[in-house]
Amino acid sequence: MYKYLFSLLLFLSFSTMIYSQDMDAVSMETKYKMVYNEVLNALLSGNTNDLAKYISPDFIEHDPSPAMSTKTGLDRIKEDFAVYHKAIPDMKAKVHSIAVSGDMLFAYLTFTGTTAEPFMGMPAGHKMTMNSVDLIRFKGDMAVEHWGFTSNEDIMKMMQQEKSMQGGMDKK
Repeated sequence: MYKYLFSLLLFLSFSTMIYSQDMDAVSMETKYKMVYNEVLNALLSGNTNDLAKYISPDFIEHDPSPAMSTKTGLDRIKEDFAVYHKAIPDMKAKVHSIAVSGDMLFAYLTFTGTTAEPFMGMPAGHKMTMNSVDLIRFKGDMAVEHWGFTSNEDIMKMMQQEKSMQGGMDKK
């Protein structure tokens, strides 16, 4: 009888430990996804006031655009987001998939929008579509690093559209 009771208690103890670890992992996964959505909303809205809640002050951007800010960390992200929002105020993002593994978040998304002013070689009025992958590393509940990957096909399409628009302008 004691052997049976001991086995049952041991089983329940292990089950509780495993379940609580899974709940911690699920809660961090949920937290990372929430942080990603809040940061994405800041990019789309241009409202960067709350980014300090989600992004570390010494954040590392591994895919910086030389045409953008020369600042670093959170200050750079705020400035870059402001530039993107000013240039493409109607930018939308569709998140196709999002996954978390350990301290890394992976997201596949498509950005669409129309430039309101010349931006990175695109004239005002240019409609853009870019498929991208974001890879974000977290430390605790703060984003600390980002790598961004954009579809080469989409970049080439934008370059071809820009070239044909310039060609049309040159003929005038």
